Amino acid sequence: MFNTINNVSRLLMGVAAAAVTATAAHAQGAYPNRPVRLVVSQAAGGSSDTIARLWAEHAGKALGGTIVVENKPGAGGLIAAQNALSAPTDGYTLLYGSVSLMVLNQFTYKPLPYNPEKDFTGVAMLTTVPIVLSANPATGIKTLKDLTEKAKAAPGKLNFASAGLGNSTHLAVELVNEALGISMTHIPYKGEADGVMATMGGQTELMGVVYGTALPHIKAKKLNALAVLSPQRAPELPDVPTLGELGVKGFDSLGWSAVVARAGTPADIVDKLNKATESFHKSPEVQAKLKTMGVIAVSGPASLVMETTVRDAKAWGPTLEKLNLSAK
Repeated sequence: MFNTINNVSRLLMGVAAAAVTATAAHAQGAYPNRPVRLVVSQAAGGSSDTIARLWAEHAGKALGGTIVVENKPGAGGLIAAQNALSAPTDGYTLLYGSVSLMVLNQFTYKPLPYNPEKDFTGVAMLTTVPIVLSANPATGIKTLKDLTEKAKAAPGKLNFASAGLGNSTHLAVELVNEALGISMTHIPYKGEADGVMATMGGQTELMGVVYGTALPHIKAKKLNALAVLSPQRAPELPDVPTLGELGVKGFDSLGWSAVVARAGTPADIVDKLNKATESFHKSPEVQAKLKTMGVIAVSGPASLVMETTVRDAKAWGPTLEKLNLSAK
């Protein structure tokens, strides 16, 4: 009798253990079973925030869950990156991985408190986006020639805004400085929206503005578009030449975006997120919105994010090292 009771007890314990294991497996397989956070390094209102929210809406629906955008601007994206890295590797905290965070910061912040290639894993590429070199109309600067003449006449006097030190909106103009042989003074802001407001308000004279943010202000004649950093002219600004057309070669575009997660995030969760991104890329609503922003959708496997990160670091590294930019 005693042995029979023991056998039954062991059987019941085994059933209970199997049930716990099955429940855990189900919970893991049911991702997401609570809201997912997408940390964005720019303030609300800019083009990065707009793209992030479009992705969050469509990918969240495709997953059957909710993705919530959290804006953590400042320090060139370091605040956002460190916030994402402080979370568990469970796929419930993601980072909007701009080219600044993944490529450019490593040449500006030394030592950089994170390693883009080791601390993160790619989830999905989202977009590439042109940058428009823009000036406050009160400056009288309407063309790249005007800018060159004014900057050479008074080196360092012209100020240009950016979305943060080491951000693509910063380094794009630094590369223009080098290519034109001019000197302008950099004034970093906590986000793209703040930098644009400063330029339109006259606190700074120029800014390299992400196309989607620049377009309405250019149409309203609050900014003068001097040139577009893009392989082709922007569809909504057909009269604005590319830098390549003006003889400035080597950096058609410095803007791209992706979603990344902490390294060590389970591969099946990364795969689910990547597949959910197909909803973002295929949505007619998203396509129409991106077109008005002048943004090009980029799809591909999760591995494409880190491949692009490594490629661009190698391509731009020598020039960025030469500029010897550093956080103060």
